[in-house]
Amino acid sequence: MVTTDPPISTLLVGPEPDAAERAAAALEREDDRLTVDLAADSDETLDRLVAGSYDCVVAAARPSDGTMSLHDRVRAHDPDLPFVVYVDDEVGGDGLGSDDAVSAREALSAGVTDYVRRDPATDGDAVLAHRVATAVESARAIREAERRRDRLERFVEVVSHDLRNPLSVAQGRLELARAERDDEHLEPAADAVDRSLALIGDLLTLAREGETIAEIEPIALADAVEASWTSVETADATLVVETDGEIRGHPGRVRQLLENLLGNGVHHGGDDVTVRVGTVEPMYTSTRAESHGGAGFYVADDGPGIPKADRERVFETGYTTAEDGTGFGLNIAKEIAEAHGWEIRVEESREGGARFEVTGVDVVG
Repeated sequence: MVTTDPPISTLLVGPEPDAAERAAAALEREDDRLTVDLAADSDETLDRLVAGSYDCVVAAARPSDGTMSLHDRVRAHDPDLPFVVYVDDEVGGDGLGSDDAVSAREALSAGVTDYVRRDPATDGDAVLAHRVATAVESARAIREAERRRDRLERFVEVVSHDLRNPLSVAQGRLELARAERDDEHLEPAADAVDRSLALIGDLLTLAREGETIAEIEPIALADAVEASWTSVETADATLVVETDGEIRGHPGRVRQLLENLLGNGVHHGGDDVTVRVGTVEPMYTSTRAESHGGAGFYVADDGPGIPKADRERVFETGYTTAEDGTGFGLNIAKEIAEAHGWEIRVEESREGGARFEVTGVDVVG
């Protein structure tokens, strides 16, 4: 196998020198990304980890042979380093019995990355090489995601401080100027500053809301809708809540999603628009429900609606039909929904307006 992927530096720990050398040679033969060094025991392993840089540790022994003690020492040195337990039946002699099956479960529960048994009757070497490569690739992907998140957080801090502050100063000065004199150029300038601040706010929200949701809890949907409604400039709009159910989600992000959908309905539906919120029931005989995740909730209005040709585009970044819109509200709603593992789409409401359905939601009441 020839590849241009990054090399994988592996430290194989085995008390049986012949078996360890055979396993090392097999790993390097199966995947030419792998370079394998050997260590005989726990102390030598730690010495090598301190002195060098490794992508994975492979312990060629059963958990009952002191492997978990080695695992604990490796984890104390580097909590994120992949640690694979490798059991060679040719060395152990008895195959994988019930005791070893229990040991495997216990090892995985204790934090071992993977547990691989080499069966002489199958291509066990290829399996081990694949599992080592997979463990390393997964660890690298996690580290890269963390680096991206850190860069994003730094970017958010810079945007918040270096852009918002001078714009806020300009906004205050313009308000003072408008109070002192009537100048036709001041109002457009103030509107431009206001829109810039709104755009920055939407960009910051979008940057944060796209992250995967880790903590969820039950949310009373009606309470969340009514709280979100208070944050929307509603004019003479009417809110009708047609649900008393609960959903599971992240409270802050669900509220942001609702604010954006409610605000969209008011903004595009007119001053006296009626916005309705209710639950979507799963319809097991409906191909639509099967395709779009079944249960969830909707936000619908009786405004002019959205042409069918534009219904996919409304979720695109920067898409807006309003002169004072930023084009990020519905995109943010989509990012929040997808971060929960939900789907969002738009269709026509029963009054001819827009109906946004969020499905794939865990409705608990």
